[in-house]
Amino acid sequence: MAVKPIVGMLRRGLITDLGIALGLGFAMGNVFWYGFHMPRTNARDNYYKRIEDERAARQG
Repeated sequence: MAVKPIVGMLRRGLITDLGIALGLGFAMGNVFWYGFHMPRTNARDNYYKRIEDERAARQG
């Protein structure tokens, strides 16, 4: 009984690992960007806009 040669296992594993890493990295980047960064940025911008509108209303 002969042992089958291990051919392409490292390359296949590397491609799989890179694909999973890039996919998860992209997904987690989107979760951070649209789940945390953008809501905080919009809240900050709305706060400063409200402050500016109140200041403009006081000055006429």
